[in-house]
Amino acid sequence: MKSIATPTFSEFVEYFPLLELPVSLLPDLRQIPSDPEPIPSAMLETFILPFEGNETDEYTEYVPYGRLAPAQNYQAIIYWKAGVLRYEFILAIYALKGEPLSHAIVGGLRYEDEGALHSVAYIDENGRITIAEGLMDRDEKNTEPTVTQTYQMVISPDGIISYDSNEEETQA
Repeated sequence: MKSIATPTFSEFVEYFPLLELPVSLLPDLRQIPSDPEPIPSAMLETFILPFEGNETDEYTEYVPYGRLAPAQNYQAIIYWKAGVLRYEFILAIYALKGEPLSHAIVGGLRYEDEGALHSVAYIDENGRITIAEGLMDRDEKNTEPTVTQTYQMVISPDGIISYDSNEEETQA
């Protein structure tokens, strides 16, 4: 029986095209390649599923979106995760040898009992990430301004994601 080689982190990263910044991530399916090259299952198991834990099922799909220019101590990729009633862009940070460091949802669309939660992200030329999210009512006609907010994500030099909230920008 032929054994399957363990994928390398550099092989995995090559599935993600280098992004030109600035970039906006919108809950719009047109941003996803119409015929993406699937990530091999061995790579999913090795590099994506450690972040996902119990969040995945047989209906969940993962599509490579892009990667940020490598930093001194980490590599950041963005993948698109599609599941039942949710589509999300996930920012995943890895040590240079592929160990998972941190991850976060940076954009997407998720349906909840109250309505649809829309999130958009803007990554500027310096790699700063601004996220705006709001809840649209069940009829998808009105946005609920009391739950609309913006915040920033920062990736520390050691690859850990932290958040800064803009409470003063929350609409009332």
